[in-house]
Amino acid sequence: GNISGIVTPIAIGYIVGTTGSFNGALIYVGVHALVAIISYLVLVGDIKRIELKPVAGQLS
Repeated sequence: GNISGIVTPIAIGYIVGTTGSFNGALIYVGVHALVAIISYLVLVGDIKRIELKPVAGQLS
């Protein structure tokens, strides 16, 4: 969300400014991508199709 849009450029700028290379910044982004994937798998869980039941008196 909004916090990542603020924190990420600052963190990447700090990493690049300190090391003089984008390697650390790419690792930072990759680690955050892995954390996001794991969080998605753990928090969302199984995705199942919703089955709608017909309303009484309604034709399909």
